[in-house]
Amino acid sequence: MTEKEFKTLTRYIMYDTIHRLRHEEHKSIQWIADYLGINFRTVKKYLEMDLKEFEQYSNSLNERDCILEPFRGFIVERLGQFQDTSAAQMHDWLKEHYPTFPRVTPKTVYNFVMKIRQEHNLPKLKVSKREYGPLPDTPPGKYAQVDFGEHKLRKGDGSRVKVYFFAMILEYSRYKFIWFQDKPFTSENAVYAHELSFRFFHGIPKFVIYDQDSVFLYDENIGDYLMTEVFNSYIKSRPFKPVFCRKADPESKGKIENVVKYVKQNFLLNRSYSTLDNLNKEAESWLSRTGNAMVHDTTCKVPYQAWCSECKDLQPYIPVTSTTLESGHKVQRTNTLRYKGNTYSLPFGTYRGEETRVLVEEKNNTLVINTMDGELLAKHSIPAGRGNKVINYNHQRDKSTSIQKLCDQVKVQFTNQSGVEIFLSKLKERYPRYMRDQISVMLNCLTKYAQEDTAKALDMCLEKSLFSANDFKSILSSGAEIKENNNEVGIKSLGTPETKLMVNIKPNKSTIDVYQNLFKNK
Repeated sequence: MTEKEFKTLTRYIMYDTIHRLRHEEHKSIQWIADYLGINFRTVKKYLEMDLKEFEQYSNSLNERDCILEPFRGFIVERLGQFQDTSAAQMHDWLKEHYPTFPRVTPKTVYNFVMKIRQEHNLPKLKVSKREYGPLPDTPPGKYAQVDFGEHKLRKGDGSRVKVYFFAMILEYSRYKFIWFQDKPFTSENAVYAHELSFRFFHGIPKFVIYDQDSVFLYDENIGDYLMTEVFNSYIKSRPFKPVFCRKADPESKGKIENVVKYVKQNFLLNRSYSTLDNLNKEAESWLSRTGNAMVHDTTCKVPYQAWCSECKDLQPYIPVTSTTLESGHKVQRTNTLRYKGNTYSLPFGTYRGEETRVLVEEKNNTLVINTMDGELLAKHSIPAGRGNKVINYNHQRDKSTSIQKLCDQVKVQFTNQSGVEIFLSKLKERYPRYMRDQISVMLNCLTKYAQEDTAKALDMCLEKSLFSANDFKSILSSGAEIKENNNEVGIKSLGTPETKLMVNIKPNKSTIDVYQNLFKNK
């Protein structure tokens, strides 16, 4: 039996089987297609033919020579090795491995691949599909969408390596960009990938849509988004506005979801991995010949051609000379910074996650450390050599929090809340570096004197604009009696003769005449 006779017999058997399953066993068209491993359209076409029409159709197939016949061996080999390969991916592989591959429609490749599947009993493995709701058409240059993906590739030794990729798509033209790396993305990597995307697009859209990914956000509360410091600093330097989708809402960015799936199922599926640089070069070639060169099923346009008209509506792209990725220095979990072989302390609370970065500058043998927004964090003298730990012990406690607690302890001792708030605010204004000491004096007075006397002393300070804890203390000591069984806050001695002598020193006290004369002069 010749090959042509064998194919004819196979078609007749399939035709008879389809009609029997449909008319005698009353199976659905989709069930028959899955059972036989063929497309449901083929089942419908065979059911619509009577025997005479089918004979004419079969004879026409025997007389036709397929333009893809020279590539049969390659397709059979790939389908035998990777049975889950789609016709679209096979089309890309043919263009990749055969530079002179003829220009044919995707439908031609699909029909030929399905024909080989039937002849060699290589049905396509079923892959679960995810559906998305459509979004309305958007004007050119307005929106882009961003997402991440990951996939495991085979290496030459048979092992597998996981790669991670960043993807961005312009909504109007469906023009795509992808970039790979061999480790999970951080805020810094994502910022760098944005720059590569905008350079690739030759412009910047007005809005970019994101998931609520930890790469971009570290907290969210019913619509209030707190971006990571690196990403927040970056968007301030760029003219686009970020838009974050609600959680569990993939339909809001279905275009980029489909791109991620397209990259996995067409470019990455069954691809071998050599190096990261080669993978990114292969991805660039794939975008040129397939990702941005094939007619899009929804828009019925070639993304590259649509991008050529959209490009003029994008905002200008001006390369940055110093990106966040280059200038930021990582903050350690211990609120320290490693710089040129030495470790420098930072105030408690500086570290806010793995992506916390600071800006560093050397001035006159002094290391100046600022936040990414330019706010001063610390200054340290740069030591000689390497391996030194430079620590400012004032960094090891959150003074602002503890001072606020001390202020609250003072406030609860007074009924005149507005008055005590004014007094404390004036203290903070006049003695910013000695606020803790000022409040400590007031708390000591509040434990020694009755509440009635402390209230009068506060009123007098407010009336005469005496905004000092020492003035408050002097007024009390001049006219009020100390409470009985008072436990004055003592100073713990360190035990040396010098410190014991210092403890026993009593400061001079002002008499009431000083304040009476002061009031008379007002």
